[in-house]
Parts: sequence; C-alpha cells; structure tokens
Amino acid sequence: MKNMIVTCENIVNTVPEVIKWNQWDFEHLKSVHSAYENPKILVSNKETIVFIDNFKIPLIGIRLKSLVYSTQWSDKIQITFTQTILFLAKNTIELTQLGEKKTKVKVTYELTGNIFQSLLFPIYKILLQKWNSNVWIEDLPLKLRRQKALEYGFQDFKGLPSNIDERKDISSTYKCDLPVPRVKNIIETNHIYYINK
Repeated sequence: MKNMIVTCENIVNTVPEVIKWNQWDFEHLKSVHSAYENPKILVSNKETIVFIDNFKIPLIGIRLKSLVYSTQWSDKIQITFTQTILFLAKNTIELTQLGEKKTKVKVTYELTGNIFQSLLFPIYKILLQKWNSNVWIEDLPLKLRRQKALEYGFQDFKGLPSNIDERKDISSTYKCDLPVPRVKNIIETNHIYYINK
C-alpha cells in the first residue's frame, strides 16, 4: 500500500472554539458549501457524527457518494474518515491558538491506496488543495461573523442581551459544547437509518 499526505494551513482572527463550532455546525453544509448536495445524518452524539452525501469533486464537477465519520479526538483535534468508491481518506484538523483572537487551522489529509491508485496521487493532491481552499473561503464569513457575535455577548437560542450595557465580549470564555444544537426536525435527520444517541 502507498500513502500520500497533504497539509493545508490557514490562520483566522477567531478563538479556536469558533472554528470547532463551525466544524460541527452540520446545518450549514448544504446551504454554504457548493460541494455538498444533500447530507443525511446516520449517527449523531456528543463526540461523533456519521453522514452520507454526494460530494462534488473540485475542478472535475462529478459527484461521488461518500460515507463520512467524524470524531472530536481531543479538545483541539477532529479526525474524519471519508469512504468513496475511489479511496479511503483520513483528515485531521488541528487547532492552535496563536493569540487572544487568532487561530491556526492545520488540516492534514491522508490517502492510502494500492500501486495503481497511487498513480493518481498527484491529481488527488491538487483536488484536496482545491477542496480545502473552497471550503475555507466558503466558511470564512461564518467564522468571522460568529466571532463578532460572541464579542457582543451573543448566546445560542437566546440572542444578544437586551440591555446594550450588558453586551460584553464572551469569546475568550466561550465553550463549544457538542453536539452543536440543531433546530428540531431538520431534514438532515430524516434518513431511514438515523440514530440519535
């Protein structure tokens, strides 16, 4: 078996918990990301989500049915396995706080394949770099908006404090609790095999 590793790094002006929230906010996938078609959750709990979707491959435009398993490995590391007809991929997202409101996001993609599949690794490398760039660009406004909302004291399902004097920056103490709360009866949880544990 052959192995390929591709690493992409980005820096954003948010606290790490905002990035974690973005990674686990399942509801935005279909409406924000062009690569997702109609993701359906199969399993969801405090540390894990399993879903299926038809991902659009960057630059090529075809869609591949995929099974995705994500787990919060530690407070700052998320690991995801994606199975397609072509390969099994592992990606690790590692968050490093660089300053009070600055985070480095390091994504490491790993592909394993036989000798014939490994001939396509140079193409996969280009596709993974394009995928990472697309996802980053599409997600960036959400991350920055979430950071700004926390700086004004925003709380999920409560909104901003009514009294303007009470709108204090809570971003440094914000903790993203998993699973990220979702609106009840959203379409993504209506798959026949859905399990909520």
